Amino acid sequence: MNITPVQSIWLAWLITAVNLVVLKSSVDYITSVLYIWICCMGAFLLFVPILLKKGTLGSIFTREVWLKCLAMGTFGTALPVTVFIIALHYTSPTNEAVLNQTEIIYSIILSYIFLNERPNKRQLLGSAMIILGVCIIIMQNGMSMHIKGDLMIIGCVWMYQVSHVFSKKLPADMTPEAIAAARALYALPALTLLAVILQFFTPMVFVSNGTLWFSIVFGAVVNYFLGNIFWYHSIRNMDLSKATAIILSYPAGTFLLSVLLGQEQFTAVKVTGILIAMSGAYTITGVIKLKKFAKKFLP
Repeated sequence: MNITPVQSIWLAWLITAVNLVVLKSSVDYITSVLYIWICCMGAFLLFVPILLKKGTLGSIFTREVWLKCLAMGTFGTALPVTVFIIALHYTSPTNEAVLNQTEIIYSIILSYIFLNERPNKRQLLGSAMIILGVCIIIMQNGMSMHIKGDLMIIGCVWMYQVSHVFSKKLPADMTPEAIAAARALYALPALTLLAVILQFFTPMVFVSNGTLWFSIVFGAVVNYFLGNIFWYHSIRNMDLSKATAIILSYPAGTFLLSVLLGQEQFTAVKVTGILIAMSGAYTITGVIKLKKFAKKFLP
């Protein structure tokens, strides 16, 4: 890849910010599981020629890799993204973008439970700021249907942490393209099972129109193919805390685009909630940087 890691993370930022807005425009035309299945399959097929050319296609099927990738695809894509798309029926792209940042709080909790890492005062302050910002955004419309979608998001972002645990165990020499391809491919078993189960409760929806096909092409080509390449290229070649600090600001981009397209209104309350939640996320990210500095330079 001929772009720098910093350029790569900003491209990932742009794609992530736009993706939720594109998804929102098509949620009424297709069942969420079917949408993700098509996008993941399309992305994987785009990866195949690249992996064949590099001779790395076989790396995603080895005994050392496939089970970890299955967990990564299931908990990093299939289950949470299915819930997120369903949630967009009830909430806005900006709400979803900001609520995704509660994943940081889950990270602190799980680290305390399983790694015995006690959060310091700065982490607790950052967590409190995220919770406050999220509460402001959730409650701005009163007890509306927004809350149903918001609670769905908060209830499943922990799955990303499970995915991260398994992605960190992948071989160090595995290329960003191979990781992204594996994540798309190994999301398919769980998505197929979900589709079969859903058929017993509700028929699949697929209303073919320009909006839906634009969303599918964007999801497969831009989000799952290019977006994952950019993300894994950046975190494999730059400091993770720096990459995280940049990507955490994407709700601002989602909000501005949503307002421009008329999907939601510009309100002082929502802006306040976004700024508080993002500030909390940056506060916690700063703790990560300080820990890495201390480990590297202090005895």
